[in-house]
Amino acid sequence: MIKLSNILTEVLNTYQVECDLFTDKEFNITDVLNQVRGLRKVTIVNNITPEEYPQKDKIEYTKLKIKFVTREDPKQDLPKFKEDMLTSDLSKTDLRIPGIKSVTFKEETLKRL
Repeated sequence: MIKLSNILTEVLNTYQVECDLFTDKEFNITDVLNQVRGLRKVTIVNNITPEEYPQKDKIEYTKLKIKFVTREDPKQDLPKFKEDMLTSDLSKTDLRIPGIKSVTFKEETLKRL
């Protein structure tokens, strides 16, 4: 049975941050976002890209709102998220998400929910 204290701890440690994601257009953005949702600590990923934002020929820009749960300083989780998304040396980790070229977290948008 779930303890009330465990539920409250999770609620009190939920954060949200926005980021800019640049992906290769050859990869389906839905598949990429599903893999971002699969990262440790990430709970929800919302695509908030403005419709009028101009796209480039081979690179797709996507603005995301990511919600995650942590028991630590949430700013320390952002570099780990970036590393998990972009690591290209698969001998160290198998968490690389195919299609992602770059990701930039906007620390000024980080807030507790």
